[in-house]
Amino acid sequence: MLYSIVLFLHIIGALVMFVAVGITLLAMISMLNSRTTEALRNWAALAVELDGLLPFSVILILVPGLYLVFSSWGFGNAWIDLSLTILIIMTFMGPIINLRRLKAILSAAKAETNNIPSSGLLEKVRDRVLWNSVLIMTMLAFAIVFLMTVKLALAGSIITMVVAVVLGLSFANILLSRASTTVPLNNKKSSSIN
Repeated sequence: MLYSIVLFLHIIGALVMFVAVGITLLAMISMLNSRTTEALRNWAALAVELDGLLPFSVILILVPGLYLVFSSWGFGNAWIDLSLTILIIMTFMGPIINLRRLKAILSAAKAETNNIPSSGLLEKVRDRVLWNSVLIMTMLAFAIVFLMTVKLALAGSIITMVVAVVLGLSFANILLSRASTTVPLNNKKSSSIN
């Protein structure tokens, strides 16, 4: 019975993480497509707030997860060891890479005086490091759930993580290349922002 309750809490942690990541991605994509500074500011504020949920979700994942490891599985399983390592790395990537950049976007949006986002603000929104980090972390989260489900050996676990990183980089590249063709980086009065 205790195992089932702890597993339930572990799964709730994963659900909270995916909800936070999903809404953060929605906010970031909306920032890319914002036509007004006010809309961009509102989406940036949401992204900053939700990024703060991720450490909470990691606690909900890690504490029950470690109990499950110690009580049932044990270390030495590649999928557990690699998933735990990646989750801990992601825990630091969020505040160090993502949250700093999202806060910088929010700060720049609050300081913006024009109704239409300036090219400097749009460049911050299109920060490739931010997009790569967020989408790699998203794909790594999916990879961890995949490994928890299929429980691969070391080679399969590593391949899964490499595929997740490549997918994250690819999705970031696709989103940013589409954004650069739909929203110009200049604010000429004759140009329209889509």
